[in-house]
Amino acid sequence: MRLFLHLTFFLLLSYALVAQDSKLNPEDFKISGDTRMTGQNCYQMTNPVNWSSGSIWHKKPIDLRAPFELELNVMLGCKDADGADGIVFTFHPKMQQTGYAGEGMGFAGLRPSLGIEIDTWENEHLLDPSYDHIAILKNGSINHAYNLAGPNRLPNLEDCQTHQLKVKWDPADQKMAVYIDGRGYIWFRKDIINKIFQGNPSVYWGVTAATGGYNNKHAICFEKLDYREAKPLESLDYRLAQKLREGEAITLPSLQFDSGQSKVRPSSMAELDQLVQHMKKNPGMILDIFGFTDSSGSRQANQSISLQRAQAVAKYLEDRGIPRKQLNPQGYGEAFPVAPNTTAAGRRLNRRIEFRLTRPIP
Repeated sequence: MRLFLHLTFFLLLSYALVAQDSKLNPEDFKISGDTRMTGQNCYQMTNPVNWSSGSIWHKKPIDLRAPFELELNVMLGCKDADGADGIVFTFHPKMQQTGYAGEGMGFAGLRPSLGIEIDTWENEHLLDPSYDHIAILKNGSINHAYNLAGPNRLPNLEDCQTHQLKVKWDPADQKMAVYIDGRGYIWFRKDIINKIFQGNPSVYWGVTAATGGYNNKHAICFEKLDYREAKPLESLDYRLAQKLREGEAITLPSLQFDSGQSKVRPSSMAELDQLVQHMKKNPGMILDIFGFTDSSGSRQANQSISLQRAQAVAKYLEDRGIPRKQLNPQGYGEAFPVAPNTTAAGRRLNRRIEFRLTRPIP
């Protein structure tokens, strides 16, 4: 039976964030199952008996558009040859949700989800290697055929010793890295907000552990937690919302693109999320999305990139629940400038996306 502990980082909805310090309060956590507090910021997750399970969840959601760093000490038991099974960190949009126990270790079945597994037991049918290993899992699957990264080899961790574990998330680089005792063992890059959590930037994180036909004691001590708390989404600026309702075209100040690129920047997501909320309050309306460029480059290239940017914005809105039939992306290239192209400031203004809300033709 496969046992491992998951630490999960969960995402909710928000952009306005409050920076947190590294001080931890036991009241910030929700524990269940066999988990019990053993000291300052320390918890035992499982007893060294068969079919023991426990979980611990942080009560405040984090926003994955901001950096996240967690440090803790983990102890994976004293039984090496017949000890099971390990630890995993998990991210999930709902707090205190736990997947299947035993082989599933509280992670299996959670969807959408992201889990960092530290596994000390070999389950051949799950493609586990024979050695202690670390892997990054997705969407509640514990079969290594579907990993985001790994499994990578670890030294023996069932040695009755505590080991420092650090998890870092860099949203600018879309990179997650995991370190054990100061050494990096696994990392990956992925747009987890859109590709894993379906556009939801806000999640809860937790830790789950379980034993099955074999067992070990699993324990953790939190040392540091730096994150920015997710807040409810703000409404679209009143003046912009009013213009949309009156049929005027608007631009969003933060919506910018790198030169020659059509990828939506993380810094633009907050206002686009507010636009999503506005669209949901106006069901059935059509949103025109007009892309424009400056005059640099050829007309053909400008026409192409303006359409690609409009389509990228439409895809962003669609991924967050706006029906595709309500979105009308178009590209106009360098046509219709709003400022002279002779200055950097003017060219920046001409590189824009305009939005217009209209009623469908009966």
